[in-house]
Amino acid sequence: MNILVLTPYIPFPPNFGGSVRIFHLIRQLHRLGHAVHLLSFREEVGAGDPKGLEPFCKTLQLVGRDTGRKRFRQLASLLSRRSFQWSFHYSDAMQVALDRLVRDQQIDLILVEFSQMAGYRFPAGVPVVIDEHNVEFDLLDRMATREQGAFRKWFNRVEARKFRREELGACRAAALTLVTSERDGDLLRREVPQLRTATITNGVDCDQFARPDGPRKADTAVFVGATHYFPNEEGVLYFLREVFPLIKEQHPQFRFTVVGGKPPMSIVQLQSEAVQVTGYVNDVRPFMWESSVFVVPLRMGGGTRFKIVEAFAAGIPVVSTRLGAEGIPVEDGRELLLADTPAELAAAVVRVLENPGLAEELVRAGRDYVRRHFDWAVIGTKLNATLAGVVKK
Repeated sequence: MNILVLTPYIPFPPNFGGSVRIFHLIRQLHRLGHAVHLLSFREEVGAGDPKGLEPFCKTLQLVGRDTGRKRFRQLASLLSRRSFQWSFHYSDAMQVALDRLVRDQQIDLILVEFSQMAGYRFPAGVPVVIDEHNVEFDLLDRMATREQGAFRKWFNRVEARKFRREELGACRAAALTLVTSERDGDLLRREVPQLRTATITNGVDCDQFARPDGPRKADTAVFVGATHYFPNEEGVLYFLREVFPLIKEQHPQFRFTVVGGKPPMSIVQLQSEAVQVTGYVNDVRPFMWESSVFVVPLRMGGGTRFKIVEAFAAGIPVVSTRLGAEGIPVEDGRELLLADTPAELAAAVVRVLENPGLAEELVRAGRDYVRRHFDWAVIGTKLNATLAGVVKK
């Protein structure tokens, strides 16, 4: 098939959640014999590198956009019936490029990455599949609940109401909506009972993440993620402020590392001898391989967590909140430890630190589980069958 993949940014290098998913789905489509035509925004600042995608794409077209004056645009969106999410991702130039590409390349299917990119006019007769990385209106609702500032709380609630209408309308119009977890599929079908959905989970390259032989650093934990993304920022701050001190009481030498690009000042200012904030790194795997515990202290968000499946593949014991592990059908005490309150999270981390046997059992079960269910080759085969079914119908 000729498949057009429409993305809000260049998904290379694959160094954060969304880019990892898009890059590997493109790579799998190419592996299975499809001609992939990538159409993406290229932002003026912080653009990705399209060269890394050239081996997997028949054509690659970029449309420039200015992402400046974001706060002004958010304020202006309050006067519009359209959400900020919808208007920020729309461009006349992108619409022209989309129309031309569908016509010139005889596109069989359009794969839209993120529901925010679904506000375009898609050609009749070409099936559209929306890949929901998160149910965005639900994420906005959760952010509003956790947000401390009155204005941001109010803005997110207004934005959630607007985008709920737009997101559900786009999913109704699509031939199929892909979700990363059964929970997200259930949520969408509660809103639109007849909605056509398919679960295509996030995944990991198990061989790439396999841990080499070598010792771990005792009494250490690591978090890996884009900390400028608010749910990650909030989770790390929750861990540092409420969980970290409880662990230090029992293990005074305990150290915590936060790995991820663009760390906000709220996290950077909490650095100390026991807390390292790395900022962007070229390779997150060594930080995972050397640590005793991988923590996922998230209290908001949606989809399936790359963090956990990558940690499983990297052979590191995982301690997570239940919401942090949402979308992954694992069992508490078998593949990972689940806990939600500060005392429970601290106790779970301490259990792993003090019990090498438990740590190895979690590592073995997590590694076996991720190879069976979350290797990208397994996910690519399922995606291929799903898209073929859409075109056939």
